[in-house]
Amino acid sequence: MNISKALLFVGILFITIMPFLSSCDRRPPEVKEIEALQVKAETGDVGAQVSLASKYYEGQGVLEDHATAFRWYFKAAEQGNAEAQYWTGSMYHKGEGVEEDNQEAMKWSLKAAEQGDAHAQNQIGYMYYKGEGVKQNYKEAMKWYLKAAEQGDALVQGTIGYMYNFGEGVGQDYKEAMKWYLKAAEQGSSLAQGAIGDMYISGLGVEQNYKEAMKWFLKAAEQGDADAQRQIGYMYYKGKGVEQNYKEAMKWFLKAAEQSHVDAQYNIGYMYESGEGMEQNSKEAMKWYLKAAEQGSAYAQGAIGDMYLNGYGVEQDYKEAMKWYLKAAEQGDAYAQNNIGYMYEKGTGVLQNYQESMVWYLKAAEQGDADAQHQIGLFYSEGKVVEKDLVKAYAWFNLAAAGGNKKSAEIRSKILKKMQPNQITQAQKLSKKLQYKIDHPVEAGAMIDEKLTDDSVESSMEGQGSPVDKSKLKKYGTGFVVTNNGYILTCYHVIKDAKAIDVKIDDVTYPADLVQTDLINDIALIKISRTFTALAFSSDRSAKLGELVFTIGYPNPEMQGDSQKLTRGAVNGLSGFQNDLRLYQISVPVQPGNSGSPLLDMQGNIKGIVVAVLDSFITLKATGKLPQNVNYAIKSSYIQALLDSVPEASDNLRKSQNKKLPFEKVVDNVKGSIVKIETF
Repeated sequence: MNISKALLFVGILFITIMPFLSSCDRRPPEVKEIEALQVKAETGDVGAQVSLASKYYEGQGVLEDHATAFRWYFKAAEQGNAEAQYWTGSMYHKGEGVEEDNQEAMKWSLKAAEQGDAHAQNQIGYMYYKGEGVKQNYKEAMKWYLKAAEQGDALVQGTIGYMYNFGEGVGQDYKEAMKWYLKAAEQGSSLAQGAIGDMYISGLGVEQNYKEAMKWFLKAAEQGDADAQRQIGYMYYKGKGVEQNYKEAMKWFLKAAEQSHVDAQYNIGYMYESGEGMEQNSKEAMKWYLKAAEQGSAYAQGAIGDMYLNGYGVEQDYKEAMKWYLKAAEQGDAYAQNNIGYMYEKGTGVLQNYQESMVWYLKAAEQGDADAQHQIGLFYSEGKVVEKDLVKAYAWFNLAAAGGNKKSAEIRSKILKKMQPNQITQAQKLSKKLQYKIDHPVEAGAMIDEKLTDDSVESSMEGQGSPVDKSKLKKYGTGFVVTNNGYILTCYHVIKDAKAIDVKIDDVTYPADLVQTDLINDIALIKISRTFTALAFSSDRSAKLGELVFTIGYPNPEMQGDSQKLTRGAVNGLSGFQNDLRLYQISVPVQPGNSGSPLLDMQGNIKGIVVAVLDSFITLKATGKLPQNVNYAIKSSYIQALLDSVPEASDNLRKSQNKKLPFEKVVDNVKGSIVKIETF
């Protein structure tokens, strides 16, 4: 065969097998797509560059490669593509495929945001919120979040709801928070749905409604939200909004626990330990406690310590008990700290060491643990660990008794008989300082009493027993009954300089005696010789920000009449004027005559005592603006410190009322315990 024929043969063969060779190209379509995009991207096609970057970023049809993804996003961003500019900023922000650089992140995010890219606007808002690449600025964060939210970004809408809920960058506004949460929830945001459930439970921005809370928690839980699943479990456990059902509670706790929700894991452990909803099972309890403890739950660590201490579900092991108590105690858990104190005191699992015991009892006591406070009182009363000191013993027993320790109340009454009047006064002052330190641990040592001079207060009114001209009415105010045997609280400024005090209840007038005063906190305790139903103090040591409250009083009786007036509002500050930590700032409208009114929660329990209205003239001079409904109440912990100095009063306080009743019924229950005060 000559060369020409050979070439002709090869050509015919090539033409014949070419279709077959083409049909043998079995590369995956994704690979072909990547190659095609590569060709276009190299020519400068912006769309191809963005698509190719996305493929490399997600690992679609190619190995995940953030460095290559960044290179292509950057090329498209330089050509003005908003999506690519956002991703370039995002990758700079996260340090993905490029060294982290928040300045560059902000620069590229701004370029995209100026073109209306909602993701970039959200990112800028986040960077201002966190102070990353720019100085932290909540107002700027809110500005950019609003731009993204206006385009319907559900995540951002939920974030705005959060900022209104907690007053970050804007004035705290629960109704606005609810509005934005609803926008996000309607788009299916499980976080927003859960937040709405929380607001219905707490009654923030809406009327408290457990059934509505359950409805929203269910929406979030159906999307797998672990927090919502745990909340549903808790509501079934407590019977809030649904009939109490331990099996349903366990079912929902398990759903959340499967997602490693630490509180749900602890809840399951507790239910197995207590045998609620299933057969008691100490091994299962330990299993779930360990899961929670490994995630750092101090409650679970303390529970494991209990199980080793008592040999429940495991072989009794004091050293293991101490190990777990220490884990919890290092997180500040007062229960564990108290137990460590006990173990050192008794020499359980460790060498007996009273000094070490005292150290741990003090850690717990300074967090308000009544049992630890009782032990310290015992140490001082017996001189067991420290030098015997009845003043310090009385002060600690005071606090423990206020926290519900009945033994402390009994011992306090006994040592009172051994004390001189000046010692009792010293003990009462020490109680106030200790309570202040407990309430404000960050300010340890900065006690109110040390900032002010101690004024002597007369134990009885000047001229008592002599005729008083009652035509010279000096002041009006309000008071409230705190014991069934006639002890009544009001503000000191209501009865200051009075020659006589009258208490009016149902148009009947009773003369009152002044029993005790606290000038620093503007509180006075008076007594009448009659028996009346008393109000109860809240079992919570502090009100919560946003908690709904109300008061009943006798404002401006000469103008508004002698009938009681009710006003409602919320706790909108946990400190008062110029950050006075003794006070709550409240939105409850009050007027002259309301001084001495009780600040009550929605169950009718005492949260504080109304003491003042922010002076409009002073505020106008200071700020150029008139205050809007800014009022104050002394916190109940300071009231109870005063009552502790009068055992006959403190030993007869009622327990808090936690039964859920219609608001009208609550009002009907408490109004008979609120009285009008007249001084002459």
